[in-house]
Amino acid sequence: MKKILLGILYWLVELTWGALLTIPGLLVSLFCIIFLHGKAHRNGFSYIVEVGEDWGGLNLGAVSLCGGYASKDSKFYNPKWFQKTRRHEFGHSVQTLIFGPFQLFVVSIPSAIRYWYDVLDTKHIEERSSPLWYDSIWFEGTATKWGTKWIDWIEK
Repeated sequence: MKKILLGILYWLVELTWGALLTIPGLLVSLFCIIFLHGKAHRNGFSYIVEVGEDWGGLNLGAVSLCGGYASKDSKFYNPKWFQKTRRHEFGHSVQTLIFGPFQLFVVSIPSAIRYWYDVLDTKHIEERSSPLWYDSIWFEGTATKWGTKWIDWIEK
């Protein structure tokens, strides 16, 4: 009963305080499902849509997108990477519960900049080969920590 009530509260907050990201997230995920044949998976209290090929993840409030890692028919099938990505992206949705409309400026944009810096800067790739580097900044580290903690609790 506690999990059901927390799930209802989660969606209530995501659709009000977190609406700046969640409403576009629902529309984007619906587009991905219909036109790009994305596959939706339950992710804690939220959903994650697997779309495309080999790329990380993107959180849009109560909905996240990730590369094609979960489907066995994908050439990028990697269940371990999918589990890590979905937990991390759910952690960003927990951050949305806290920061609400400020999430975009406090976490989302800095996270996108950090991701693209990592992808485009090939000079220092060895330094960033460890997941510890990615999680070394507070908003990424807390996303991984909180997402893992909450998903493990919800799914037990």
